[in-house]
Amino acid sequence: MLYLFLIFIGAFLLFQVQPLIAKLLLPFFGGGAAIWTACLLFFQAFLLLGYAYSHYLTKINSIKRQVLIHLALLASSLIFLPLTLNVNDDISSIPFVSGSPLMAIVVLLVLSIGLPYLLLSSTGPLIQRWLSYQDRSDRPYKLYALSNTASLLALFSYPFIFEPQLTLSHQILFWSAGYIIFAVSFARLGMKIVKQGNDLPINIEQKASKPAVSRVTIILWLLLATTGVVLLVSTTNAMTQNIPPMPFLWILPLCIYLLTFIICFHNPRWYVRWYWFVLFVISSFAAVLMFFIGSQFDIISQVIIYSVILLSSCMICHGELERLKPSIENLTLFYMNMALGGFLGSAFVAFIAQNLFSQFLEFPISVLTVYLLFYCCLGIKSSEIKEGLITQTAERSGFGSNKWLAKFAIIFFITLFVFFSYLNLLFAESNIDTSRNFYGILSVKDVQINHAMERRLIDGSTSHGTQNLAKKVDGSDDITPKSYYRANTGVAVALEQYRQQGEAMNVGIIGLGAGTLAAYGQLGDEYRFYELNPDVFLMANKYFSYLAQSKATIEVIIGDGRVSLVDELNTGKINEFDVLVVDAFSGDSIPTHLLTEEAFVIYFQQLKLEGVLAIHISNSHLNLTPLTKSLATVFNKQALYFNTNQGPSSKNKAEWVLLTNNQKFLTNSVVKKLSSHWPQGSNKNVIWTDDYSNILSVLK
Repeated sequence: MLYLFLIFIGAFLLFQVQPLIAKLLLPFFGGGAAIWTACLLFFQAFLLLGYAYSHYLTKINSIKRQVLIHLALLASSLIFLPLTLNVNDDISSIPFVSGSPLMAIVVLLVLSIGLPYLLLSSTGPLIQRWLSYQDRSDRPYKLYALSNTASLLALFSYPFIFEPQLTLSHQILFWSAGYIIFAVSFARLGMKIVKQGNDLPINIEQKASKPAVSRVTIILWLLLATTGVVLLVSTTNAMTQNIPPMPFLWILPLCIYLLTFIICFHNPRWYVRWYWFVLFVISSFAAVLMFFIGSQFDIISQVIIYSVILLSSCMICHGELERLKPSIENLTLFYMNMALGGFLGSAFVAFIAQNLFSQFLEFPISVLTVYLLFYCCLGIKSSEIKEGLITQTAERSGFGSNKWLAKFAIIFFITLFVFFSYLNLLFAESNIDTSRNFYGILSVKDVQINHAMERRLIDGSTSHGTQNLAKKVDGSDDITPKSYYRANTGVAVALEQYRQQGEAMNVGIIGLGAGTLAAYGQLGDEYRFYELNPDVFLMANKYFSYLAQSKATIEVIIGDGRVSLVDELNTGKINEFDVLVVDAFSGDSIPTHLLTEEAFVIYFQQLKLEGVLAIHISNSHLNLTPLTKSLATVFNKQALYFNTNQGPSSKNKAEWVLLTNNQKFLTNSVVKKLSSHWPQGSNKNVIWTDDYSNILSVLK
């Protein structure tokens, strides 16, 4: 019973710490979805280290020595409690942060939770191997399903129980208490094993009798595991491209990924090749369509479609992995290679794909790869698999009864590849330039709207700035603000009507986009932009003329807006902005750390007493009016809501909220005329802090 409890609680703690620690990181690195990709790289790397540690630890001939080494490390890991990020507000203290945010995150996680996470990750294979000394049946593999079930419960409970009910500090205490219980229970099991150590069948002769596993089989283990993780990470990236990086949408794909392991390893009969192949064929074509037009679906439809794609794909990968699993003597070798494949998958997305592809091409590539791996696995005789002795001869023995499935796999692979290539050529026709880095994918497109050419800056699939390419009569560029920043929108009202008070303006803007708001600048004005993504600055300067032709003095600060404002305060710089604009979109969402009570404290410290805080809340999936209205109440500010509907010149509905106590501004006739009535549901009390935020509370 103690074996079962430790496997359960170890897996539960292992996976519950993932969304918890990722959420702790958000304020330090701009709140983007790429943080989760970086965290997954760390998780997969330490899962590999944990599996490798358990594999080589169990090679020691003395069971007592194995236990004592493990208990010593377990005792040492307690110094990491309670969990905390080993960094102050100044993230420059993190190694490598100036050169690579991804590496900074990995290093920070190693320093903060490295040893506890490694020991938790080693628990499953280590205990299963110790149990196999007493139980020679297939039972230890069954415990893998139990481990994944605990992981699934940990992930699902986080967004629905722990995140809504507990602050981050209380979540940390809860997790730390659970880890202490885990360590004490492991010590008890260790003492029990030490007492019966001489009776356990661990010796050199037994190890020498291990059946060999062929290189081709090990390669298939690696490739199947790698592809499964690439599918997981790329589907998560696709799913969160236009939705905030909230724990629920990190967790859902990971839950589906784990569910396929549970199904396949608990009862192999649930993996029926032809059934899952048919579902995969349908979903693979849906995956190609979602790659190009996914943003046109509502949030529920996107989540459902991506979930089915991931489920069917991972069922193929993990179903074939289960069929290829070796005899119990090679259990830790099997798990170690699976973990290595998982790490390679995460590393591929984090390092290779980001530098090699200018789009999220790893998503369609991983789907296509499933066809090829399925074809290879069909060529191995199931009779040889059951014996756990997959030889080179068996691997070349032909497809037998699976020949039709093999033919269909190749036919659909070719069809899907041609289909994707054709659509990609059409999609790229309007591209002027594309770039990809840690913060996402940017593209510049020229499109024809109402017989006029427009240039757009696209982040993911959301436009972050539009400029008319037609020239004025005098030959200069047309820098009339368009899209979310056009005349009569909330931000236009803030910038134009505040000017009526008769002074040159000092304006701060979190989020550069194409630089559209610079068009409102007049002689004597100072516009200070804060932009997280350096590629946005390059695109705005190279392909748009808002910054170059603005009459105001323009300054662009590269870095997260909130962090940069704090850095300025720490150095004694108080900007005293007349207007501070928060427009830091990532895809179709504002990072949550920019909408917390602590963030607003910083904003009002950098604003004049009579200044205006303008918040862009246009969003396809979130209703941010109750949050912004509640925050206005907390800071004793008047809040005005501006809803500018679509018109002939723009298809974008623009929603802005302005917070101020400036009576001249509030009583301005234009401001009063253009402000809108608050929508239904805006009076709901919603407050976010750095210690507590729940995006489910503002879903439309």
